[in-house]
Amino acid sequence: MYILPVQRSVAKLTRRSSDNSKENGAQAVIRLRWFALAFTVIVGSIIHPRYCSAQTLCPWLNAATAGGVLGGDVQLTITNATSQGDATCRFTRRQDASSLTLSIDVHTMLLPSKDFPTYLNQCGGTLLPIKAVGNEAFQCVSKGSSTNGEEQVIGRVRDRAFILTVNANSSKQPTPAKAGLSQETRNLAEQIAGALF
Repeated sequence: MYILPVQRSVAKLTRRSSDNSKENGAQAVIRLRWFALAFTVIVGSIIHPRYCSAQTLCPWLNAATAGGVLGGDVQLTITNATSQGDATCRFTRRQDASSLTLSIDVHTMLLPSKDFPTYLNQCGGTLLPIKAVGNEAFQCVSKGSSTNGEEQVIGRVRDRAFILTVNANSSKQPTPAKAGLSQETRNLAEQIAGALF
């Protein structure tokens, strides 16, 4: 009878040591996985640093959409950024000797009823109302016989004014004043107004 309790205690010790070695083995595998992940990230950032760096993004439009409108890869420049979220996003595509641009200016107004007319006054031509874009929006039609591929929308969403200017003169035919906005520019205005809501 005395041998039986000793055998039981030896068996318990053997089980405990095998359980500990299993736990230690599992922890070692987990540590090895983390090390492999960290190594992969470090090597990847050395090999491809441009893919690992953060890019500044336009809050109202992405580069792929702007590239679709301008017909190719674009470069983004953001200027006049404020703590209120106002900024100017300018997408540019170089094509041969010309430059195609898409610009979005967003400004917060203290008194929209008094401040918004000053943005409308920036139009050097005729203002045509556009329905269902923000609280109010207008197409700015230049005084010349055509817009030379440039289209401009001035709009308001609550207390924020936006000015969308698309100059894709090489990819579009001039738009006569009575023809209205191109579908692409209208879609852009709707997207920007939606992002500002």
